[in-house]
Amino acid sequence: MCYVYALQSVLKKRIYIGQTTDLNRRLQYHNNGAVKSTSKDKPWELIAFQKVESISEARWIERDLKRSRGKRIRWIEEKSL
Repeated sequence: MCYVYALQSVLKKRIYIGQTTDLNRRLQYHNNGAVKSTSKDKPWELIAFQKVESISEARWIERDLKRSRGKRIRWIEEKSL
């Protein structure tokens, strides 16, 4: 099982899209500063996620969301917590 997820920076309101097989561990990595692209904007909170069957499907969805702001906004609205 894999996840596509959206995080939002508590301080700067920036949104980050990613994919992982362990959602809780990945959120900890982001908040501990272990992920270079998000280390400056911590802390992060999970705002949306989608469970998918395969890593290839998760990568495809992540790539699609990062390419289109409109799709990203709609996806976050549909999958928000």
